[in-house]
Amino acid sequence: MPSPTSARDPLSSITLDAATLTVIHQHNADIARQPASLTKLMTAYAAYACIGEYGHSWDETVTVADDDVHAVADDETRMGLVPGETVTLGRLLEGLMIVSGNDAALAMARHLGGSQPAFLERMNRHARQLGLRSTWFASVSGITTPRHASSARDMAMLAACLLNDHPQILAITAQRAFEHGSFSRNNQNALLGDDGVDGLKTGYTRAAGFCLAATACRAVPGRAQPVRLITVALGSESREARDARVRELLADGFAALAGTAMDA
Repeated sequence: MPSPTSARDPLSSITLDAATLTVIHQHNADIARQPASLTKLMTAYAAYACIGEYGHSWDETVTVADDDVHAVADDETRMGLVPGETVTLGRLLEGLMIVSGNDAALAMARHLGGSQPAFLERMNRHARQLGLRSTWFASVSGITTPRHASSARDMAMLAACLLNDHPQILAITAQRAFEHGSFSRNNQNALLGDDGVDGLKTGYTRAAGFCLAATACRAVPGRAQPVRLITVALGSESREARDARVRELLADGFAALAGTAMDA
């Protein structure tokens, strides 16, 4: 089980081709550290697996339990669930990925796994199957929890698997805002709207720092088809620094691909 570092350790980052998994850039990519709400990439991946394996449907309704709401601290992100209300699994997925609702993560895990511990076991089983060697999930939402850890490389690989297996999630992660009842909040991914950026997941805790898994699909000179890149940055000191670094890494990644194509 990896031991996570703190946000004070050097920034971790990686850029890879989502289709081929070819690494274009990496920096401290294998440092195990708290991944904050990038955890929800696996929450979503495991939810899709449950839908496929056990006959669940995204139109299936979930009755929100008291603990789904009251176990979420006041300083955590939420989608505005109310105990006793009914909501579809698809709506929970939107709240999970657009506004990083921890209440959505708890309700989804309880409904699909039977309990949070059972759903966590599934998340860790998927991590082993995907070869995420620096990853151990101790939280379904990404809150700071002892032994909860991943790395930039593992998060990028997980993002690629999620996009390749379930590309329809991009229709959710590209949304700029979310409303549920009286609750409304903007997507915190400030890169949405940049050239080809349509996801994927932001994260922040004091222990993890500012984190982002971003993805963009752009035309590349010399390539017959557009190319999708994924860049992950963990442990930035501010939202602005994180966003600037990821923008730079995506631009450098596409420029490197263009240069390679011209040399071929």
